[in-house]
Amino acid sequence: MTRIHIGLMLLLLGAAGIATAEDTIYKCKSRDGSHVFSDKPCAAAKDMQQIRIEPARVPDIAEIQPLCASEDGARRALGALNRKLLGSLPKAQRDAVTSVLAEYARKGEHPGARWGRGADDSVHLCLPTFAKEIVEHVATVDGKLVQIRGGMVSYQNDPDTPLALLDRCEQTWRSCTDVEGANPDSCVTQVPTCDRNEPWKGGRNCCPIQCKTAYNERRANGEMGSSAFLGALYGVPSCVPGIVPRTER
Repeated sequence: MTRIHIGLMLLLLGAAGIATAEDTIYKCKSRDGSHVFSDKPCAAAKDMQQIRIEPARVPDIAEIQPLCASEDGARRALGALNRKLLGSLPKAQRDAVTSVLAEYARKGEHPGARWGRGADDSVHLCLPTFAKEIVEHVATVDGKLVQIRGGMVSYQNDPDTPLALLDRCEQTWRSCTDVEGANPDSCVTQVPTCDRNEPWKGGRNCCPIQCKTAYNERRANGEMGSSAFLGALYGVPSCVPGIVPRTER
C-alpha cells in the first residue's frame, strides 16, 4: 500500500534531480577469497560487510536535532505525507523530500517508515534499511538535505563537499550504465574528469582522475565492472579525496 502511494506521489509531483549515493554498499567475499562490491546484500550474511562513509561534521548543520529516535518526534505514517502536503512545501524543500522518496521507492520500502516536522518546519523522514537500521533524512525549508546516521550528521546535497562529489561521481556513472547495452568501461571514460585541485568545488558532475585510475587497475586484475567502480569509490583508501570508508558486519 505504501509503495503504491509513494509511486503515485512521485509521478504526480515529478522526482527531484538531487542525486544521492546508495545508502549502503556491501563488500562480499567470493568463493575464491576475492572481494566484490555491490549495492545489493551478499548471498551469505557471514561473507558480508557493510561500508559506511564518515564525513567530517559540517558546523552549520551540526545543530540539527534528530526526531526519529524521539518518542514524541517523527511518528506519522509515511502514507500521511500525501500529495497535498508535499505540494504545500517550498519548492526547494519539496524537491529534497521527493528525491529521498524516489530513491527509497526504487530500492524497495521496508516496514516502519515514518516522518515528522521539526520546530523549524524541516521535514524528517525516518526510513529503515535492509538491515533494519533507521536512517534519518532531514529536508530543511531552504532545500538542504541532511542525513543523520550512526550519530553522524552530513550533507547529502551540498555541492562543495567530498561526500557530495562521491554522490555525483557515482550517479553520473550510473546514469550511463543504466542504459540498456551500456559498457561500464566506456561509461568510466565518458564521465568528465574533475579538476585535480579540490575536485569537489563547483558542483560538477565528474569523477576524480584517481577514481578512473583505480577502476582501470581493478579491471586489469579481473574484477567485474560494477564491483570495480564501487570498489574504487568505497574501498580503502577511497579514490575520492577526503572520503574515509569504514566496514562493519
